[in-house]
Amino acid sequence: MKTRLLLLLVAAATLCGCDRLGHRLTYYTYINATDKTVVVTLYDQDFYTDDWKVEVNPDAKEVFRFVIAPGEQYTRILQPYPGMGKKSFSPPFKDIEEAHCITVSNGEKIVSHRSPDGLFYQYGGYIGFYEETKSTNKSVHLQCVFDDDFFNDLGLPVPVYD
Repeated sequence: MKTRLLLLLVAAATLCGCDRLGHRLTYYTYINATDKTVVVTLYDQDFYTDDWKVEVNPDAKEVFRFVIAPGEQYTRILQPYPGMGKKSFSPPFKDIEEAHCITVSNGEKIVSHRSPDGLFYQYGGYIGFYEETKSTNKSVHLQCVFDDDFFNDLGLPVPVYD
């Protein structure tokens, strides 16, 4: 009897330890630490027509956008991503399925990537670019700071439209 009870407790503990969290929310807070307005825009296709980022794609349509005034912040709250584990978090823009490109602009410089999540992933991974500020069983809070270094290091001049 004791052996069965012990095995039952071990099995229950194992199952609880491997269980997926279906209720852990991900909070992404984007902070504008510049003196310019920051605009984050997601498009339905590549923003540029070529790999050299010279010519803007006139067919690219905006599917999502948020604007952050100087010194302000913007927060997105995402539901759990299917299959995420206890220590996981939802990718920043995976919920916007029609988005295939992202740009971040301060009016003078623009940073773009062909994958909305890829912009932040390629520069050190999500955790490398996002700072984890809080993590519980119910939520994880990540923040991203747009500062002058972000635009100076990664940005190109904003395209001039005719």
